[in-house]
Amino acid sequence: MMVRYGELGLKSPSVRRRFENALLDDIRRRHALARVPCVISTMRGRIFVDSDDWRKSCEILSHTFGVVSFSPVTRSVSDPEKLTQDTVEFARPLIFDGASFAIRSRRSGNHPYTSQTLAEALGAAVLKDNEAKHIHVSLDEPDVEISVEVRDTLAFLFSSALAGPGGMPLGTQGRMLCVIEDERGIASTWLMMKRGCSAIVSTKDLQTLPVFDKWYPNLKSIDLQKDAMKQAAETECIGVALSWNLHAIEKGALKGDLPAFYPLVGMNDEEVSALLAKIRA
Repeated sequence: MMVRYGELGLKSPSVRRRFENALLDDIRRRHALARVPCVISTMRGRIFVDSDDWRKSCEILSHTFGVVSFSPVTRSVSDPEKLTQDTVEFARPLIFDGASFAIRSRRSGNHPYTSQTLAEALGAAVLKDNEAKHIHVSLDEPDVEISVEVRDTLAFLFSSALAGPGGMPLGTQGRMLCVIEDERGIASTWLMMKRGCSAIVSTKDLQTLPVFDKWYPNLKSIDLQKDAMKQAAETECIGVALSWNLHAIEKGALKGDLPAFYPLVGMNDEEVSALLAKIRA
């Protein structure tokens, strides 16, 4: 599985390394909790997860903050002859009669070809191998899209990219007390998790917590108290996250020595409902 991350790749080298290690640790932990053995390796800008159950890995990665997208991949090498052979074999089960297709290639490192010439050569080989199926190239709206990513001496073939939640890896932005008093509290808590915050949930309704099982394994919760700022200080949190909208904030923002965050303040009811549906999916 090839895993892609987003904004953490824009950080300085030392911060990027720390955030990437946090993401690696989180992926390992989630696989361990699911009892799915895996081996994780990295190349610049990419994480590779080899597991005994790729379907379960897909489920895990789709709920791992910091993951932007991921793809089941077939590994090859950068040698043009071998890569062409592997690409042709990879394409065979995907190509159907009359299909249009495209080869998307990118590379990093030194190679005797450019990304464009590689795509042209691989496309020609796939055309030749499927002459009887009367296929054709379409770069704009192909029926079948095959991606080839060459990295130094290795190459990776894939035909789909599945979405992750994005954001930052859990635990990279400090501990937050997340107050859940209603459905909106679930959404605001999830958004703080997405920003990389470790969370302690303050709620009276423990039945809301299972919704986070896939997103935040072993989430800690405590009983809701009237003074959220005091509760945050007692649990050594750096701030409090609330589900208040702009109208509620205008009536009187939470006061105290710690920062208060209102992640839903710019969202209307329809947007919050859509987010809740995504969280529960």
